[in-house]
Amino acid sequence: MDHVTKADRSRQLSIEQLNAIDMLVQGKSDREVAEAVGVARQTVTEWRNRNPAFMAELNRRRQEVWGAQAERLRHLVARAVDVLEQDLEQTDDPKLRQSAAVHILRCVGLYGANLEPTGPTDPEDIERREAEDRLIRDILRVG
Repeated sequence: MDHVTKADRSRQLSIEQLNAIDMLVQGKSDREVAEAVGVARQTVTEWRNRNPAFMAELNRRRQEVWGAQAERLRHLVARAVDVLEQDLEQTDDPKLRQSAAVHILRCVGLYGANLEPTGPTDPEDIERREAEDRLIRDILRVG
């Protein structure tokens, strides 16, 4: 199997295509990119949707940027939690306290979650479910 390096892939692209990738990664539109690199907007769209080398390099660059930004966000988490904690302790601004509480509940996945207890309330139902689960595990082990 032939392994193509990142440098080999980018050599397959023209300077215009590499510049277009730089701009797309920065969030520019196809029209803005096309004007800047001197091609038609349809050409940029065609590169993005039908040119495998262009698509792969664009995806690789986006993943690099995403990873770097995700790392920046990870470094901010502790500070953000500190701010939420301070806001939650504010006694003179109930709206700020409520907003902080909602943010915390959203972060841990509890805001809007259905926390109603579920499950059988009859011991016989529980025993029946356990027996069914054992039977299924036995069948899967044999099969």
